[in-house]
Amino acid sequence: LEGAGIPFVEVPETFDAEGIATKIDIVGTAIGVEEKAAALKEKVLADLADAQAAAAAGKARKVLFILSMLDGRIMASGTQTAADGIIAMAGARNAIDAYPGYKPLNDEAIIEAAPEIILMMDRGGGHSVSPDELFSHPAIALTPAAKGRHLVRMDGAFLLGFGPRTAQSISELAQTIDTSFPNDR
Repeated sequence: LEGAGIPFVEVPETFDAEGIATKIDIVGTAIGVEEKAAALKEKVLADLADAQAAAAAGKARKVLFILSMLDGRIMASGTQTAADGIIAMAGARNAIDAYPGYKPLNDEAIIEAAPEIILMMDRGGGHSVSPDELFSHPAIALTPAAKGRHLVRMDGAFLLGFGPRTAQSISELAQTIDTSFPNDR
């Protein structure tokens, strides 16, 4: 686009409240609505602070975000990803912290991670995995998440978009995690 002379604006991708505020500022400036962007940013930051404070009140559960399970091979989130960011903002801990990005996990790594909750995006078609398929995977079956059948599915854009709806996403994820363990309240 740049080489063709088409105007565009790059918006950095970060996975925290400051990154969301920066996105709002950049887009507001790009479309000439700085005042509206400032008001939106103020509201979004307040909502994020409230959502994170509420989420921090719960127990920091270990969450394994599974991006895909093609042919039984688990592709999961490490650090420095949108999944890692939303898990932290929701008051939980990423079960995989040994590497950045999304990578395939071997069975031993899954068992060692011992996630209490599996987090996945809602998917349709051939990308969807049923709870029975997930929890019968040889490595997943040995985790606390499988023992309690703790699976959370959320819309991918809503969960990982890091935009104005992130506070709502944090709240829903934290509440779902909390209600998965009713005996711990």
